[in-house]
Amino acid sequence: MAGLAAAAFALPFVAAPAMAATPVELTQKHLYAGSIAEGEKALAAIVAKKPDDAEAIAGLGLIRLAKATEHFSQALYRYGFEPPNDPMVSVPLLTMPVPPNPNPEVIRYEDARTVLQTLVDDLDAVDRTLRPLGDRPVKLPMAMGRVTLDLAGNGRGQATLYDVYSAVLLGGQGAPANAGKLVIAFDTGDVLWLRAYTHVLRAGAEFLLARDWHRSFDAAGHLLFPRTDSPLAAALTLPTQGLFTGAEDGRIADGIAWIHLLNWPVAEPERLPRAREHLLEAAKLSREMWASIRAETDNDREWLPNAKQASLIPGMTITDERIDSWLALMAESEAILNGDKLLPHWRFEQGFNLRRLLESPQPFDLVLLLTGTDMVPFLEDGPVSERTFWEQATDAFEGEFLSFAVWIN
Repeated sequence: MAGLAAAAFALPFVAAPAMAATPVELTQKHLYAGSIAEGEKALAAIVAKKPDDAEAIAGLGLIRLAKATEHFSQALYRYGFEPPNDPMVSVPLLTMPVPPNPNPEVIRYEDARTVLQTLVDDLDAVDRTLRPLGDRPVKLPMAMGRVTLDLAGNGRGQATLYDVYSAVLLGGQGAPANAGKLVIAFDTGDVLWLRAYTHVLRAGAEFLLARDWHRSFDAAGHLLFPRTDSPLAAALTLPTQGLFTGAEDGRIADGIAWIHLLNWPVAEPERLPRAREHLLEAAKLSREMWASIRAETDNDREWLPNAKQASLIPGMTITDERIDSWLALMAESEAILNGDKLLPHWRFEQGFNLRRLLESPQPFDLVLLLTGTDMVPFLEDGPVSERTFWEQATDAFEGEFLSFAVWIN
């Protein structure tokens, strides 16, 4: 009896087994440590056992987004990517804060296509991971200034998600002092936003992969990559970068050549419908996103708020008028992408069918399309999207429509 009493007395002092980390804690742990591969393995195991675990699904999606970001940046680093200095030719993905590479590899046209294909595959994985979540509730707090990314590979080029956000969405104008304060409560609306963004990015990549832009790469690839495998790059002896070196005139000449060679035949016909399909899916998800966000009643560290919530993004205010205008723009875009409405062309009374243009095996010649010569086969009678509609719909954004569009997608 004495032994039994002693055991009973000692029982409360026996160390309890450690509680297993929740999916939210696992996601934060691995994103903050930069251990993306380990995090993917851990969360994928949870999803395999519990396919309805909303937190595990959202966490795995974020881990795979980090993986996609690292893959893309590391590919750019491998080839010594140098972002364009001209804001007229800058696009968000090309403003990634890729570290300088003192010893870049030679890049060929085929390598550039591989980089795009890897991006498509990685974004496919993000979307497929998040799709089963649907509109179920989920919340996953994430400190953007603590998410660690290896933008160069092998532990080099450490950066945070805030650094990427600042470079890509804020044009490099983010304040480092704010990095630690930006904690996003990643919720269902944000999941739908992220899925839509993967479709927008894949639309651009699929458009490029459907076409053969080899000659454009040969003419201007060296403007972005110092060791481009092309006849022109091999023949150049003057600098292609730097001020007061003659490089400015060379860049102008190469820009003219790039525009002149923007006549891209079809390379992979099966890809032709994909850009349009991705844009349609992005518009559909955008509607679902705003329905979810408008139904929110909390006010918890919102990436995309409704009209009654506060935004964490400085200077970006969401109103019901802006949401309604965005939804109207999505509906009009869907009608255009489906060929139910035509787009106007400055030379013709008829409008042109964008769906037929995007899916046409005809070479994509930007100059001949703009001047009208190559637009003739796509002209039709029918309702044309009115310029006044676009002006009225974008007025709600008070001159900041492009900034909002990059943010909202």
